[in-house]
Amino acid sequence: MSSVLVRPTPSSEAQRFSPAPRRIHDLNGRTVGLLDSGKFNSDRLLDAVADLLRDRYAVGEVVRRRKPTFSRPVPEAMARELAERCDVVIAGVGD
Repeated sequence: MSSVLVRPTPSSEAQRFSPAPRRIHDLNGRTVGLLDSGKFNSDRLLDAVADLLRDRYAVGEVVRRRKPTFSRPVPEAMARELAERCDVVIAGVGD
């Protein structure tokens, strides 16, 4: 199965992608990445998400990263690191 990903950036180029090959059925002991957009309050939102995940879902490690600027896509190296290190990644946007 493949889908089309359209990025909300100045480029109108669409890219093909396939969903993740392995699905996560529970978060118990998993490594969760939290990607902060850099917008106002996104860090506070992700703090609350981290607390909730630890309390309700017994996640293992939480990896926090913050984009250099909210107006640009996540840097390739940061995205690669999160993909390699984490079982699941959640992006947070503030305001």
